[in-house]
Amino acid sequence: MTSHRVDAVVFTLALTVFGLVALALVWSGGWAYEVLARATGHTQTTFLDIGGLGSIGGGAFGVDLHNLLSWHGAWASYVVGLSPLPSGASTYFSADEVAHMADVRAVFRGAELAAVLALFVGGYRISRARRRGGALRLVRAGALVAAGIVAVIGVAAALAFDQLFVLFHDVFFPQGNFLFDPATSNLLRLYPEWYWQGITAGVGLSFIALALLAAWVAHSALRRGSNTYTRAA
Repeated sequence: MTSHRVDAVVFTLALTVFGLVALALVWSGGWAYEVLARATGHTQTTFLDIGGLGSIGGGAFGVDLHNLLSWHGAWASYVVGLSPLPSGASTYFSADEVAHMADVRAVFRGAELAAVLALFVGGYRISRARRRGGALRLVRAGALVAAGIVAVIGVAAALAFDQLFVLFHDVFFPQGNFLFDPATSNLLRLYPEWYWQGITAGVGLSFIALALLAAWVAHSALRRGSNTYTRAA
């Protein structure tokens, strides 16, 4: 394998890792939850009183979109490492659910470190290619291949979302504490299937669009450079 091909493979992987992690962080925001909730008509749900430290005495109670966004914001801030465990987590969520979110936090922190490393690796590969006059070609090729990889994953997710969702959790949470009963889990009521399907689609489509944009910009710059050289000759 030539040095150019090695650079292309490494840059593609770095771009894919950095882009997906960065967009996952962007789409973890409350704005995405609200857009998806309103678009799917899920602006309220019910939580069960699980009998935790602050038990309200059993039964179920309604949770409107404002409170759903509040809980989502607290959990999102926690899993990305910006805040400690949300206050009241043990009141409304079971011990297994809280433990799972701690595992999610560990995975997210690892992904963030991987994204930073990928950013430096990608930047280094571009710098190497630039010295040989091939930076734009590297960006164009890497962005197109990365878009293709994510598109293939997206098609697979569209055809077999549940299976891929379970596979993802099996890989990153081998301890198996992500399996909850929809009839009794407040965490699944906060994050039902429509949320994960929407976030997956949002991250995937955003990545593909940005990668294709980067490839188009690099291609346009190459064409301008080629035209300039031809006229000068």
